[in-house]
Amino acid sequence: MEIQSDKATFRSYLFFWSGQLVSLFGSSIAQFVIIWWITLETGSPLYLAIASLLGLAPMVVLTPFAGVFVDRWNRKALIGIVDLLQALVTVAIIFLFLLGSVSIWQILVLLTLRGVFQAFHTPATSAIIPLMVPKGRLSRINGLNYLFSGAVTLIGPVIAALLLEFWKISQILWIDAVTFLVALIPLLVIRIPSVRKRGDKSSFADEFMEGLTFIRNAKGLLSLITLATVLNFLLAPLVTLLPYYVKFDHLGEAPDLAFVMVFLQGGILAGGLLMSVIKGFKRKVVAITASIYVIFLAYAIVALTPTGLFWFMALGILIAAFCAPVANVSTQTIVQTVVPMKMQGRVTSVLSALSSAAMPFGMILSGTIVELTGTANLFLGCAASGILILTLSWVFTDIKKVEEMENTSTNKLAH
Repeated sequence: MEIQSDKATFRSYLFFWSGQLVSLFGSSIAQFVIIWWITLETGSPLYLAIASLLGLAPMVVLTPFAGVFVDRWNRKALIGIVDLLQALVTVAIIFLFLLGSVSIWQILVLLTLRGVFQAFHTPATSAIIPLMVPKGRLSRINGLNYLFSGAVTLIGPVIAALLLEFWKISQILWIDAVTFLVALIPLLVIRIPSVRKRGDKSSFADEFMEGLTFIRNAKGLLSLITLATVLNFLLAPLVTLLPYYVKFDHLGEAPDLAFVMVFLQGGILAGGLLMSVIKGFKRKVVAITASIYVIFLAYAIVALTPTGLFWFMALGILIAAFCAPVANVSTQTIVQTVVPMKMQGRVTSVLSALSSAAMPFGMILSGTIVELTGTANLFLGCAASGILILTLSWVFTDIKKVEEMENTSTNKLAH
């Protein structure tokens, strides 16, 4: 029996997705106020870096293994449990503030726990998309998800900053706890189809290796994942050092950085809007490759910006930001359509872990290398490297063949 998504499962997914957006809104508010508290409490960039690392490390380390559990366990129950546990962690932080006994190390431990739960939540929510959304609507849903998630994470910190003028941190954090619980309501109502065959007693190790074997043997999939990881690494300096570049290379001030950041966020939202309107590209690998070429050319524009010419820099940022959703949504849609349903958790978790790991390593190295090369030269070197690596991947790897699996792998029975 073949697993089929239809109008009913699609409506159920939209209901579920609406709850997840509410939860994401609460999380973005909580993240901002916690980071702000760490900033005020310690006055140290080191603690901010540690907080970011501890929140991200579980995603990098645990997600590939969590993906096996996503494919083995009831996904509805798993999402509900980790949502509830994340809400309990937030409540624990609230009570620490109420009792007046909160310390930086307690917060760091609890942030790490949130990261652990998120390592299970992310692949579980990703794996149910192709299970419940008809193939023809996958690209639009991925685009909408990109658009609305970006909007929510943009609005959340603004709301948090306003609330800090009137409320205590402990009061603001209740928003996060409540929105977690709101997200449970759709989850309790909807039905998520199972992909695991009854009586299947495969071991954890066997299923873990099965996922890795599929990635290695699937035409072009490993090349696509590797390319995405390397390119994320090369883009990390731009994300990390843009404020430094504006201030010290271009002698800018806060309004100049804000001007550039508006174009960054506007580009991301516009790209997400485009991918939510169109049905996706027929030749997705070509779309990915073309958009990445444009991203790195725009990266070079930023690097070659004459001193103080912020509109020129903003133009490069806008172009790169607009193309990012095209590449990301198309990549996600390819994975959803070529990977069998029973392996979605394992494959998406590996992709998530590698992309998550690439950014912090790139950030750390960029902070070191910039002292030797200068920011503009580092940006230009990363742009040139990205174009070269992309060209070599297209010519010498099987990345062009990844979509050939679509007709044989889409919506397979979990067996």
